[in-house]
Amino acid sequence: MTQVPSVAESIDQPIGDIVPNWTPSLHPLSQTHPLQGQYCRLELLNSQTSDTIIQQLFDAFKPTEQTHFTYVAYGPFTTTDEFKEFIKSKELPSSGTVLYCILVNDIAVGFISFLRINQQNGSIEIGNVSFSEKLLRTRAATEANFLMLQYAFDILGYRRLEWKCNALNAKSCRAALRLGYQYECTWIKAEVCKGRSRDNAWFSIIDDEWAVLKPEFQRWLNSNNFDSNGQQLTKLNSAQINPRSHNVG
Repeated sequence: MTQVPSVAESIDQPIGDIVPNWTPSLHPLSQTHPLQGQYCRLELLNSQTSDTIIQQLFDAFKPTEQTHFTYVAYGPFTTTDEFKEFIKSKELPSSGTVLYCILVNDIAVGFISFLRINQQNGSIEIGNVSFSEKLLRTRAATEANFLMLQYAFDILGYRRLEWKCNALNAKSCRAALRLGYQYECTWIKAEVCKGRSRDNAWFSIIDDEWAVLKPEFQRWLNSNNFDSNGQQLTKLNSAQINPRSHNVG
């Protein structure tokens, strides 16, 4: 990125860096799908999704539905038709959401999405992260996030990836940090969610950091990093190697 003086000489005020040759980022739906990894595949989740996949997702969350949806605005779903209505609502242009189903060995085990899609400024959020017990704490779970990050930064050209969660959702906060997101702030009383006050914790990864984080994801996801029982030999060190982590706090 071209550097310019931090102070405009004529007005003696700090200003940001020039972004040379900037063009708006691409919309996620503008490119070919699905997103294919070593351990999972991400396919668009919409009204065209088969009833088989919808049923698999519905069944995957059923055992833990009373606790799984505590911190989010949707769910639990009492019927597959109700779940379909949720999916259909996310197709509306006003929702600003692109949902993906996560499949492992062709079985649907979770979903994830892009939202807050700001093409003009190159900012996008990864959210609606719903991993069933079949997906949690697996290589595929990490890879699903990696595929989203890689797609947004390398193919679509975004400058900033956001992660927002209920500030009381400790698991989501820990997940963001493990993946290399940096904590930015908490918005107090940001929402009323299911009749309760909700504070939102915000995290982000920016394009400069992705250049360092991407090789670490690739290293960790390599099959050589896992033993015959599928246990990791080394941890994902994204939280430690992110350049910004040394300047926080």
